Amino acid sequence: MRTPDRISRIAGGRSADLLVALALTAFLLTYLIVQGLLHGANNLLETGCGVGVFCCVIMRRSHPRLAAVVAGSCLALTALGSSAAFPGSLILVPVIFLAYSLGTAADLKRSVLALLILGAGLQLSAGQFNPIVVVLTIGPWAVGLVIRSRRLLTEQLTARGRELEAERTLFATEAVRYERARIARELHDIVAHCVSVMVIQASAGQRLTVTDPSLAAEAFDSIGELARQAETEIGRLVELLGHGSQHGGGHGVRLIGELVTRAGAAGLAVSCRFTGSADGLGDAAADVAYRVVQESLTNAFKHAPGAPVDVIIAGASGHVEIGVVNGSAEDPQSGLELTGAGRGLTGMRERVTACGGEISAGPVASGGWQVLARLPLEPG
Repeated sequence: MRTPDRISRIAGGRSADLLVALALTAFLLTYLIVQGLLHGANNLLETGCGVGVFCCVIMRRSHPRLAAVVAGSCLALTALGSSAAFPGSLILVPVIFLAYSLGTAADLKRSVLALLILGAGLQLSAGQFNPIVVVLTIGPWAVGLVIRSRRLLTEQLTARGRELEAERTLFATEAVRYERARIARELHDIVAHCVSVMVIQASAGQRLTVTDPSLAAEAFDSIGELARQAETEIGRLVELLGHGSQHGGGHGVRLIGELVTRAGAAGLAVSCRFTGSADGLGDAAADVAYRVVQESLTNAFKHAPGAPVDVIIAGASGHVEIGVVNGSAEDPQSGLELTGAGRGLTGMRERVTACGGEISAGPVASGGWQVLARLPLEPG
């Protein structure tokens, strides 16, 4: 520890009070010995009371009110002494320290009472009313009040700073969690759809290799196309995460037709209808519409093989509705229904809710499944 820091630490603790008390006591005793006044009952009583006042400085931080009351009592007793040469100005030093400590104490009412006792004792020791005594007690006490208010303000600001730091840390943690969930949702939407279609095409190509090589080649070509599509969308995801860019001008809605066409080429009996206008759909909402259809078709591939699927995009006043309905499974399960992390519906709901829309998903009376999303149009 550096010397200035060590000195500052000593001055701000009880060690400094002890040194002050010892110094005042040593000075008083030395002065009285040199003056030849350290004899006689009255002089010894006055000297003992003065030393008692000095010792009260030691406990002014831990017990300021008790120290002030004891010091006031000792000062009152000094009036019984008879040492005319007693250095009365020396007694003002501990009085100033004690009055200041009373101002910094927490209990204001008790501190005022202790201050009155201290001031009364100092007046009695003076032998007559002295207005300077009032100034020397109330002045340091008022300074202590100001210092106490500053300390309270500093403590409050420090506590608030800790709260803000804790909130900042919590917000950063939550932001990281949300970003991880967003990345997982994006990867799920991209990879799950493409992989599901690729598995179906690969199974079909494997069966057609012997019976119809030309159709098998088309199936494998479709797998290559899907792989390139997945690569392109992953590249878009990287760009989105890096720069926060989105599709432009309803691009996601226009891509739904291509998505349906690819799903039909993969063997899904799917139809798509556009009614009304979706031109007022924002960029983020258009991307959500695309992802809702993509996830719904993926689920149809997995859980309802061979079932017909109807996709309806309907623009209405103030919103666009996206409906995807599939029938019950007509072909044997391919095993795809066992894959995935079960995040599809949760991801759709998070996406739709984030852009201010509504979504519902559940079984229909015919035994199939329906997804219905309503996305708001941007104000003109």
